[in-house]
Amino acid sequence: MSILQYNYNPLSDRFPHVIKGLNDSNSLNNPIDYKEAIDRDDLWLQAVENSIKDCKIVFVYGFGRGLSIADLLDQYPDRWFFVYEPDVSLFNQTLSQYDVSLLLSHPNFYWLSVGEKQLNMLFHMVCSYMIKDLAFVALRHYLEMDMDHLRDIKSQFLEYRDTFYANKFTENRFREDWTQNYLYHIADTLHTPSIEQLFYAFEGVTAVVVSSGPSLQEDIDYLKKLKPHVLIIAAGSSIQALIKNGIQPHLTVIMDGHPINKKVFSNPNALKSPLLFTTSSYYEISDAKKHEKVHSIMKGDAVSQYFFQKDRDELLMYPTATVAGTSIQAAAYLGAKRIILAGQDLSFPNHQLYTDGINHFTNETVNTMIKSANKELPNVKGGTNLSNDTFFHMKENIERLIETLTQVEFINTSRYGAVIEGAPFQPIETLYDQLLAEKDNISPNAIGDWINENTNGLDRNRVLNVQQRVEATLTDLLIVRSEIVVLQKNMNKLRELSRTKPLKAQKKLELIENLWGSIANRDWFSPIMESIIPLQIAKFDKLLPIIITEQDLIRKTDLVYDHLGQLLVDIDERIPQLQDMFMEAIRRMDKLQEVESSDLD
Repeated sequence: MSILQYNYNPLSDRFPHVIKGLNDSNSLNNPIDYKEAIDRDDLWLQAVENSIKDCKIVFVYGFGRGLSIADLLDQYPDRWFFVYEPDVSLFNQTLSQYDVSLLLSHPNFYWLSVGEKQLNMLFHMVCSYMIKDLAFVALRHYLEMDMDHLRDIKSQFLEYRDTFYANKFTENRFREDWTQNYLYHIADTLHTPSIEQLFYAFEGVTAVVVSSGPSLQEDIDYLKKLKPHVLIIAAGSSIQALIKNGIQPHLTVIMDGHPINKKVFSNPNALKSPLLFTTSSYYEISDAKKHEKVHSIMKGDAVSQYFFQKDRDELLMYPTATVAGTSIQAAAYLGAKRIILAGQDLSFPNHQLYTDGINHFTNETVNTMIKSANKELPNVKGGTNLSNDTFFHMKENIERLIETLTQVEFINTSRYGAVIEGAPFQPIETLYDQLLAEKDNISPNAIGDWINENTNGLDRNRVLNVQQRVEATLTDLLIVRSEIVVLQKNMNKLRELSRTKPLKAQKKLELIENLWGSIANRDWFSPIMESIIPLQIAKFDKLLPIIITEQDLIRKTDLVYDHLGQLLVDIDERIPQLQDMFMEAIRRMDKLQEVESSDLD
């Protein structure tokens, strides 16, 4: 067996994404200038000691030949190492020339990412396990050759960490709504086309993404005139303003999972246009819309991905902080060459939040939001607008999308709003003649017509497969409740044994680890539990490095008893609620098949 094959075995078992990255890379023949001392680098290790201190999680920039990584693992047997090698060519050469299989198999060598495309993957893993402090160290070669890039990577990580934690708290805030929506939407997802199926169905069009900001009022009359020539996409609550002004958009997009949407769509005319719903959106809205629907399973929806057996890479849409971001992606994937942003103020111009016709929040709620504005953003007129953290985050999301969608021209017509990088401001009246001259003709129900022409009957085999997976998960949830009881019984005397009979305590710990593993390693466990109790799962994940690497038996048993014990209680408390959700999801799939059968009759 070659050295490369020896190394590929642990990579296949533990880091298959690395092999995929190596296979996909076209940079394997780049010249390599890399030196790493064979002897132990004591000066470097001394400098590293000042960085690591008491940190349990260590981010290592560079893998190199693996020699320095081996020294770190030897010197710090109670730490977890997350390693990033930026040079794909160097890593590929190391695999071919050096046997690093034992290193790659080491339990404390916890994660490996190779190449820039896998950097965010490593950031995610580090954020999942770090509690407070993170040690950031780099191999000597990169300290000497690439210091500016090291600073940039550290800055990128800190930005990613802030977003990661904000997302976790958002997930926790909406955990019940989102989990319920994911499950209740399964039936609707089974009989509607996906956004992936409409990919580039309207190539070359101009799309207007309409949001609810005060500037929209200035664009309304032009939108009426332009509807025959552009795709009008209503982002969430903006449908209220469009309906008030007699405009039926070509597509309405919903993403928000809160029941407040019942008020947004209380006017029956609000659901006349074709609807794109994400699986996180409030389920009663798509329930009320009987035909001309499109769904999107987003890359952040692990629950739907599990039940539909979808790989994340198969999906187009990324979750964003605003439904405008979802609408922008939809416009781009429909094939828009140009996207105009209307009513996208991202601030409180003239102390206003919404345009006329938006009324799902009370005046008191709106005034409270405006009074709490704690930021200022430059506006398109050269001044500044009051804004807040939420709008600031939305703005960043939209600008990041614009950077990504390089094939699309962006224009911002929101004349009182914040500056949006990558979308220069241009009043809609100056665009009007240009858009008319392009002579694009779009039928009033262009997207609805596409849906009607391309929607096939229900795929009963697919329905059966998904329903069986849902039913099996429901059954297994109830089995897990009984397994939790057994696990808790074994934990009850753990602390006492650790102090009086250490050998028995060690065996009990091994049994508990196996029992917990049989629960946590179920395929459905991560998507379902991280959806319904995200903070509790995240907290336990962060404590794992401490629990696993703790050498003192008494402290170890205390950690297991306290933290695994609490997590088991949290899981057990949520199972009855999940049981109700699953039963309703199954009822909806049964009803879907009954309706389909009656239509055929």
